[in-house]
Amino acid sequence: MIRRALFVCVLVVGGLCTSPAAQSAIREGKTTTGIAYDVQGHGPVVVLITGSNLDRRMWARDATWLAKDHTVVRYDLRAHGRSDGATATFSNLGDLYAVLDELRIAKAALVGLSAGSTIALDAALDAPDRVERVVLAGPTISGFASTARPPFLGDLMAALQARDYKRAGEVLLATPVFAVPKESEPLVRQMVMENDRLWSVPREMMQATKPAVDRLGQVKAPTLVLVGENDTLQREQADLLARQVPGAHLVVVPGGGHLLNLTSPEAFESAVRDFLR
Repeated sequence: MIRRALFVCVLVVGGLCTSPAAQSAIREGKTTTGIAYDVQGHGPVVVLITGSNLDRRMWARDATWLAKDHTVVRYDLRAHGRSDGATATFSNLGDLYAVLDELRIAKAALVGLSAGSTIALDAALDAPDRVERVVLAGPTISGFASTARPPFLGDLMAALQARDYKRAGEVLLATPVFAVPKESEPLVRQMVMENDRLWSVPREMMQATKPAVDRLGQVKAPTLVLVGENDTLQREQADLLARQVPGAHLVVVPGGGHLLNLTSPEAFESAVRDFLR
C-alpha cells in the first residue's frame, strides 16, 4: 500500500488512419481485456497515457490539437475511467499493448504523465520496436527510491488503511501534486473522486515490471522530459532521466505543476509539438 501511495505522489505508424473529413470524430472502444479507449484524428500515432487517480478526460485539450496532425489514442488505466477493474493478474504494460494490438498499431509515440510516464518509459525499454519516441511529463521511474518523504503521506496512509477512499481523495486534492488553475479544478476533483476504486485493487494482482531505474542508458527512443518548476517531488527523477537517457532533452516549465498539461497548457503544447515534429 505504501508503494502504491508513493506511486501516486510521485508508436513507425501502424495501420490506423481516418479520412481528413473524419479527423474530429472520436471513436470509442474497449479491448477484450477490458481497457476503454478512444481514437481521433489522422496521421502518425500518438498514445496519451494518464496519471494515477485520473482518466483520459485529462487529455481533452491535448487530444484536440494533436488530432490536427496525428492519430490520437487515449485510454483509461485499469480500474480507472471506463476501463474494467482487476479480476485477474494484469500489468500496465500488458494493458498498453492490448490497446495497440486492438487497434493494429505497430509503432507509436507515447506521451505519459506521472504514472503514465512510468508506463511509457517501461514500454520503451521492454518493446523498443513499438515505441517511436517518448514524452515523460512529471516523470516517475519504476524502481526509483526517493530520498524525500511526501509531507501528506501519513494522512494518505491513514485514510487508505481505514478504507476511507473518499478521504484519501480529499487528501490528494489538497496537495501540490493535484494543484491546477481554477478552471481545471472541477475536472480534477471529479476524476480523483470518481476513480477511488483503484485503491481496492489487490496489490498482488499487479504484475511487476523489471525496474527501469538501472537501465536508463538502454533507452533507444528519442526522449523528451518535462517537469514543472513547482513539481519538486519529481525534479530529482527528471534530472536523473536527463543525465542517463541517451540524448534526452529536459524542459523545466516556469510556474508549472505536476499535472503539467493542465497547469501550463500552452507551454506543454509547444514543447510536445516541437518534439513530435
